[in-house]
Amino acid sequence: MRSYDGVDYQYISNDVEKEKAVGIIANLIGFRPKTDGLVYSLKFYAGGTGIDDRLAVSCLFDNSNWPAMVQRLRLKRASEIAVDPIWEEDFRWLVDAAETEGPLEEHCYRFINAEKHDFQHVADDRCEVFFSNESNVNSWSAVWYANDHLNYLSFDQG
Repeated sequence: MRSYDGVDYQYISNDVEKEKAVGIIANLIGFRPKTDGLVYSLKFYAGGTGIDDRLAVSCLFDNSNWPAMVQRLRLKRASEIAVDPIWEEDFRWLVDAAETEGPLEEHCYRFINAEKHDFQHVADDRCEVFFSNESNVNSWSAVWYANDHLNYLSFDQG
């Protein structure tokens, strides 16, 4: 349980002390990333106005970690979102596709590229994009793989 202490906590990859941040990242994504090639920006806030977490990670990726991450983040492909019409409606609102029909992938690429950090890779048709189950405007996580790197981006406000 987090303390609602009203303090902004920030961890960035050029901090001298990385061990705490690596532990936080492991807890988030379900595996301990290698520190070689690891870049991140983790911002946490919990206080009187609620929570406001904005997290971004890019790391080298070993496919053996994929099952743990899928389970931890409850990842779904964009193509799987239409299976749940209620979630699909919320998700289309998130990626600015509320008034459109058809595949969501292009909207997902645009959304991710608008939200990602400079150190993260571009999401495009060479990437498979995943979102955590029931991602919506208040809480979402996106994962995409590019150039041997896993990219993780999340937002939680409430």
